[in-house]
Amino acid sequence: MQRPPAEPPPPSRSLWLAEVLRERIITGVYAPGERIREAQLREEFGFSNGPIREALQAVVADGLAERPPFQGVRVKRLSEREIIELFQVRLALLEYAVELAARSPTPQTIAGAAALKRNIDAAFTKLDEGHPAFGGKLSQWLLAAAGNRVMQEIWDRTLQQTLIYVNAAFARSRGRKSRALLIALIDRICEGDVAAARATARALTVQTLADLGISGTL
Repeated sequence: MQRPPAEPPPPSRSLWLAEVLRERIITGVYAPGERIREAQLREEFGFSNGPIREALQAVVADGLAERPPFQGVRVKRLSEREIIELFQVRLALLEYAVELAARSPTPQTIAGAAALKRNIDAAFTKLDEGHPAFGGKLSQWLLAAAGNRVMQEIWDRTLQQTLIYVNAAFARSRGRKSRALLIALIDRICEGDVAAARATARALTVQTLADLGISGTL
């Protein structure tokens, strides 16, 4: 996959590069199991070894990559069982976040929904062009609407990795069924329909795993 151009770095090169690497991992530019080579990053960005190694360590600390002995840094590859377990945790948090958000949607939540749906439409357009661009804006909107900071911290620490597989699922299916479920989830939250919002969150998760070719109990 052709790598999208990156914006010029700010003064902290390691932090900037770590964010670039996170986005590439999450959107599938770097595939699970693929090695991220320091030499290629030096050639691409012109950075010294220090910022590159700090950036690589940051994505390892995030759980997006790993450093097996004598093998450099690789994007973490999960087994089918591990993916199911990860999505079981994601669904548990997702359903409750959806419930909190739908109990009493605020004007800010409703106002943000229109922009979010435009973002989703734009992301699927880019997907049709071969460039996945789903970076977690739905979860950011949802968790802000839920208003639970502890849940936000848990999600940020443990569930970034699920975006790798969400993007992979959308890329495989072109979002034929998931796109409508995403929009329906936003609408049910804005309408304050707790039961329908929870059911849609579960249907979306089941569809994501199905698009990955994975069957398991959620």
